Amino acid sequence: MVEFAEFERSGWARRSGTYDGGFGAMTAGLHGRLLAEAEVARGVRVLEVGCGTGRLGLAAVGLGAEVVATDAVPEMVAEAGRVLPEVVRAELPGLPFGADEFDCAVGAFVINHVPDPVAAVRDLARVVGPGGRVVLSCWDELTVNQAQGVFFQAVAEAGASRPAGLPDRAPFGPYATPERFAGLLRTGGLAEVEVHRVGWTHRVGPDHWWRAVLTGTVLTSSLIEGQDPATVRRIRARYDALTARWAEPDGTVALPVAALVAVGRAVGPAAPTGAAGTRTGDRRGKN
Repeated sequence: MVEFAEFERSGWARRSGTYDGGFGAMTAGLHGRLLAEAEVARGVRVLEVGCGTGRLGLAAVGLGAEVVATDAVPEMVAEAGRVLPEVVRAELPGLPFGADEFDCAVGAFVINHVPDPVAAVRDLARVVGPGGRVVLSCWDELTVNQAQGVFFQAVAEAGASRPAGLPDRAPFGPYATPERFAGLLRTGGLAEVEVHRVGWTHRVGPDHWWRAVLTGTVLTSSLIEGQDPATVRRIRARYDALTARWAEPDGTVALPVAALVAVGRAVGPAAPTGAAGTRTGDRRGKN
């Protein structure tokens, strides 16, 4: 059984060049809400964790914020470095920043990819310091987040088995409800916690979306790519049948997307800086 963190890192490294043009375009539908909840504005010091290709950070820069972005995957750091002024290679938890360095921290669909969600939230609370705002998102249940759920339904209806070698359920799995997500933030040292359900529609060609998920996700794509060719064909046939319900006259499908957005403020005295107290990630573009 492959270790979860390594599964994630290697998977995202392979998808760094294809994520933005497919799956990343769908996740961008939440970026405006995340930045609003983080109260991002001109001069605000923003830390983005799990920045991927840099779309969210770029939107924050457009609002006049001072943005530092991080990602654990060197290939993603390189992609984000093309569009952002400062990108640091860093793990979450384990951020190479001192306490109270930022006004807010934002993570779009990253908390569901970290090996220790509680420690990750504590690290974010540390770097924003008392009163700092932390905003995180995760996917909602697959029954409502059908843009992704349709793939899992197609896999099940095709009679496909889980491929050998995949990691067990992600560590974040038990927190993926509004109540438990809120509890995670409180356990991690945040107060005034709120969790909002947010939905939007992603309009895309069905062939394009199939390719986007296979080239822009790690777990979902592995569930399909790990099958034999005949099983993949059955999954694709079920996918085509299932997505037909959302067909538009122009040939696209209007896929329902649903996410949870959690917001909280750090409380208490500023946590002590780590042993080094300095940034140790790979920095790009900062003069």
